[in-house]
Parts: sequence; C-alpha cells; structure tokens
Amino acid sequence: MIHLHLTAIVLAVILFIITYNSVDTPDGQSAYSKPLHMVLRLIYLIVIFTGLMMFLDYGSSDQMMYGLKFLSGLVSIGLMEMALIRQRKSGTGRNLVIILIVFLIVTIALGIYLPAGPLTALFS
Repeated sequence: MIHLHLTAIVLAVILFIITYNSVDTPDGQSAYSKPLHMVLRLIYLIVIFTGLMMFLDYGSSDQMMYGLKFLSGLVSIGLMEMALIRQRKSGTGRNLVIILIVFLIVTIALGIYLPAGPLTALFS
C-alpha cells in the first residue's frame, strides 16, 4: 500500500505542475487543461484512499503524528485544487502555490519520520 501511495503522490505533484502551467489566463486555456485537471482529481482520490488505508493500518502506533500527517495531506490536496481553480478563474494562484509548497514539505517530512516511513524502516 505504501508503494501505491508514494506513486500516487508523485503522479499528483507532477500532474499538478503540468496542469498549473497549462492554465495561462482565464480566457486562454489550453485544450488539455480540463482533462488533465480531471485526471488529477482521480489521482487525488487514490492518494486519499491509500492514505486512509495506511492511517487505519499504522495509526494505532503513533496516533497524533499519523493524524497530523493525514490532516496535512488533506490540506495539501485542498491547496492544490484551490490553486488550480484560482489560476483558472483569475490568474493569481501564486500565493496558494507558496503555501502549498510549505504544506508539502511538512507532509513529506512527517511521512519520512513516521514508523511506516522509509527513514525509520532503514534504521530499525
């Protein structure tokens, strides 16, 4: 489940960057921005589902940290979606992208630190 979750996260970040850059102005969207956005939403669902399954599997060992990781992951996905919508409607999604980068760093750091993460598995 961890490999599917990590793969979906990497795909979501890559598709977010591609979709964000394909939306130039509110009127001058590329023909591919809407289908890419729909595929990105599907990837969001996969990330949320696999994250929930991992939360239920591993959450009993360190409940607060896994709860914070799950919450920061949901906030990251919400910020991705809000940045894309704001970029599409008014062309000013840059502030949300900066906040998104901060939340992505926090989420990735928590994921690496937690007992199911790669760093803990390496040294245990």
